[in-house]
Amino acid sequence: MKYIINFIFLFCLLLSFNGQNVGANPFNVMSFSNSARVSSLGGYVCSVIDNDASIAIQQPSNLNTNHHGQLVLNYVNYFADTEYGYFSYVHQHKKRGLFSASLIYANYGTFDYSDASGNFNGSSFSANDLMFQLGHSKSITENINVGANVKFASSFFESYQNYALASDFSATYFNKENQFGCGLVLKNLGIHFNSLFAGSSDFVLPNSIDLGFNKKLKHAPFRIHITYHDLQKWKISQLNSNSSLSFGRNFFNHIVIASELLFTENFNFRFGYNFQNRFELKPISRPGTTGISWGVCFKLKKLKINYTNAKYHFSGTANHLTIVTTINKEKKIFDYYRQHPD
Repeated sequence: MKYIINFIFLFCLLLSFNGQNVGANPFNVMSFSNSARVSSLGGYVCSVIDNDASIAIQQPSNLNTNHHGQLVLNYVNYFADTEYGYFSYVHQHKKRGLFSASLIYANYGTFDYSDASGNFNGSSFSANDLMFQLGHSKSITENINVGANVKFASSFFESYQNYALASDFSATYFNKENQFGCGLVLKNLGIHFNSLFAGSSDFVLPNSIDLGFNKKLKHAPFRIHITYHDLQKWKISQLNSNSSLSFGRNFFNHIVIASELLFTENFNFRFGYNFQNRFELKPISRPGTTGISWGVCFKLKKLKINYTNAKYHFSGTANHLTIVTTINKEKKIFDYYRQHPD
């Protein structure tokens, strides 16, 4: 019961930040979608308890005993010469529960120096983000898990350095018998301490509250996902016409729908549709597949390989690759301690 009370308190705390999540933010690494599976489903909540540890990096309550000994490697070829990725390892302590450790990086490329008149001097500099994250989860009932991430992020832009300390909190309900799940995630509650934005009241961490539901059909290999993101704020449009948008448009800016086609344990296909990306990033003349993401997962021996193609703009496509494997040596050590607790 105390876990539920604490979670409700944190939920109310983040709601108090309503309207404050617009401003300068060097920590893009905190809001990137760091899993090919999650990205293929629209980039938000994926409240499923299964053997894929990659969906727990942004939703720590998804951590479960199936993840012990799993190593996750992720790489994203983003647009505009940006790339990012991470590696993560999950370990189950026989008394303390499940923990994950992750190192996440983002490289925004190189930039040319110029003077006030726009004359280039031949030199260049780089911009990078780096974040270390620890996650933990705990089961409070048979079907409910709660979890938290603690993360330290650093942002390097030329000679400027910026730092932040933040936490994520999440709860996952998943009924294996009915194959129904729902989850709530509170992202990036924290503080920043830096040189570039010292004394700036406009700077905030990219906090958000996301709520998601999913259901696997009983007699068909489909799992349907529906997500409502950014609960803490009603008007989230980035367009100048934000104040004139209709109720329906504002509502659907929060909605992501997705589906997983679960053909076999060794092969899945995924599809996602992000309404806000579609509304705001599609060119009038060439809407194409803007806002649509798709991905596949297949198992090759001991490797689970996930690939996703996410279309943000007709000239901006992100390619995600996530590989999940289990380190058998660590699993055998854990099995030994389970059989020999003394």
